[in-house]
Amino acid sequence: MLPHPDFEALDVPTSIALSDYQLGVLTAADVETDFEAVTRSQSVLQGLFGPDWPEGLTFQDNLIDLHWHHREFTAKRSYAWVIRNRSGAYLGCAYLFPKIGGRGSCDAAYWMADAPERLSHLAAFGPHFEAWLTALLPESLLISFKSNAHL
Repeated sequence: MLPHPDFEALDVPTSIALSDYQLGVLTAADVETDFEAVTRSQSVLQGLFGPDWPEGLTFQDNLIDLHWHHREFTAKRSYAWVIRNRSGAYLGCAYLFPKIGGRGSCDAAYWMADAPERLSHLAAFGPHFEAWLTALLPESLLISFKSNAHL
């Protein structure tokens, strides 16, 4: 699998601290906490990645997705991270994907699991994530950001 041309020269870290948050590569080792968070958060995730996701997601489907995310990360095709707080608690996920079928633009997304502090975490994390990605990526690469803050 070849790297995406927009990402092949990038040195994207597998983990990074962004203020009070820690990003780490999303892998199959995260399947239990990820599946629990996604299924518990269906009402605040629906519409973020299409009209139906995560409706009908099974544990096995999620495991396949996490393997795919990890493989894409190692191949420099797209990137997915778990967002954790300083204590290591799973809060949500962040992603970087090239636009399908083209070059020069990408999508970045992040979400926080349904919890009373979800919106405050999104408000605190978002600016750090967006600033970090903007500094990491070439200026010529257009980035579209989205989150589940509106859901």
